[in-house]
Amino acid sequence: MIPDSYFERFDTQKYRNANPVQRHLIRRFTGTLHSFLVAASPIKTVLEVGVGEGFISGYLSEHFPDIDFCGVELNPDDVVRLKEKFPRVEAHVGNIYELDFLDRQFDLVICAEVLEHVDQPQRAITQLRQRTGGHAIFSVPHEPWFMLSNLARGKNIQRLGNDIEHLNHFGKRSFQELLESEFDVLELTTAYPWLVSYSKPRG
Repeated sequence: MIPDSYFERFDTQKYRNANPVQRHLIRRFTGTLHSFLVAASPIKTVLEVGVGEGFISGYLSEHFPDIDFCGVELNPDDVVRLKEKFPRVEAHVGNIYELDFLDRQFDLVICAEVLEHVDQPQRAITQLRQRTGGHAIFSVPHEPWFMLSNLARGKNIQRLGNDIEHLNHFGKRSFQELLESEFDVLELTTAYPWLVSYSKPRG
């Protein structure tokens, strides 16, 4: 189980929030990602796109010291914090639409809580397919349950629970249809209030 001390290493509000229910959900979500990484093993390289401060890759890198982790993040301040916290994770400032600078594929690609934020999710999926040499893990908020959960805790009431930065909203079917344009979905599960998929590239 992820200890509270790990959450407290981050500046991002959703991790700093000490609400025990929220932390339980994040622990369960991260545990699902951990399980899918194990399913993809043996692997040597992992790329996380939209890595942020490194909550996921940092946690996994500490549990799998023989795997090389690489992260790409649009926010340069988060990249600075990531490098300070997790020097083992190779970190780059970059855009999900322009990943050719990496010039290689990875055994496992992780894209968690990103696709709801981008204005061209199909283009993003195509880019991620080109970096995937083995398997990929994707996650998005599971709608409408994510927005309903926000309403239940009094968040974003005027927007009916919708986070202002969410451009896309996925149910199970629409999420799977997006992924299947480039990937074979091996497993699609719910880690409430998120959808998580374990996939491999088509072809």
